Amino acid sequence: MIVTHCSKLESVKMDRYWIFTVVDRRIGKEKKKGIEIYRQRMSDSFWGIEEKAQNRMWIREGDHVVFYLGRSDGKKFLGTCTLASNYCELNENERRRLHHGPFFQSTHGVKLKGIDVWEKQIPIDSLVQKLGFISNKTYWQSHLQGSIREIFESDYLIILAANERNKIMKSAAEEEPKLTEESPTVKVNAKARDNAFREMVKEIYDYSCAVCGKRRFTRSNLPEIESAHIFPKGKKGKDDPRNGIALCRLHHWALDGGLFAIKDDFSIVIEERIRNDENYAEVSCFDKKRIRLPKEDRYKPHRVFLEAHRKMHSFK
Repeated sequence: MIVTHCSKLESVKMDRYWIFTVVDRRIGKEKKKGIEIYRQRMSDSFWGIEEKAQNRMWIREGDHVVFYLGRSDGKKFLGTCTLASNYCELNENERRRLHHGPFFQSTHGVKLKGIDVWEKQIPIDSLVQKLGFISNKTYWQSHLQGSIREIFESDYLIILAANERNKIMKSAAEEEPKLTEESPTVKVNAKARDNAFREMVKEIYDYSCAVCGKRRFTRSNLPEIESAHIFPKGKKGKDDPRNGIALCRLHHWALDGGLFAIKDDFSIVIEERIRNDENYAEVSCFDKKRIRLPKEDRYKPHRVFLEAHRKMHSFK
C-alpha cells in the first residue's frame, strides 16, 4: 500500500534513526556518481525511494537520517537531515518542479528538512569498531545492504560525534579563538557535540590529569579522567580543544570551583583561602607548578580561556 499526499499516520511518535545509502546509478544511458545524486537530492530537499525498498513504510516525519555513500568509491558518511514527511507519492506539481531529465525518476520518497551537508566526509572504517549495529566487525559491509537501514540512537550519535570532532579540530586552527560559541547556522546535536569534545580532550592528555598526572581506569577500562572546559560551558565557553583540559575528579571540581587557576605560563596559582588548609592539601601542593601539557602545541590551553577563567574567579 502506498501512502499518498504525505499524510501522517495516527500512531505514537518515537524518535527513530536511519541510514539512507546512495550509490552510483545508471539512469537511461547516463551513469551518475552517487555523490552527484546525493547533492541533487539535498538541493531538492527530497530523497527518492523505490517502491520495493525494504523499510520504506516504517519511516516517519520527524525521523533522523544520516546519509551514506556506498560501494567502491564511497564508504563514507556525508551528512544528516530530519524527515519532513512520511513515505509518499509526489503530486504532479512536485514532479514537474523536481524534474531533471533522466537524472530524476523517483515518484515516491520522503521530503527533507534541517539538511546538514558535512564539509568533511567521515570514512566508515574509522567507526566500525564503535558502531553497535555492526556485529560482524570483519565483514561489516553486510550490515549496510539495502537503501534504508535502521540504527540505534547511540550509533547515530557516534556518527554525528565524528563530524562534531572535525569541526572542533578546525576551531583549533584559529590563531585567536573566540571565547564563546556563536549560534550555529545548522542545529547542533548537543549530545554528539559534548561526546566529541569530551573524548577528544581525554585523548589529547593521554587520559592523565593535567595537574597531578594520575592515569586511572576501572576494571572494565573506563577512565577516571574527566574533560573540563577552562572557561565554562555554562557561560557558553567555546568547544575548542584549547579551552579543554583533562583532570581527575578532584581537580576538575577544584578548577570549576575557583580553588586554583592557571597562568599564561601554565603554572598553577592557588586561592589564598586554602593555601595553608590541610583539607585542601591535594590541591594546594601544586601551587606554582606547571600543568602537564599535550604533546601537540596546537592543543595547549590558550590564554584567551585562561585569562577569562582567572577573571571569573578574581585571580590577579
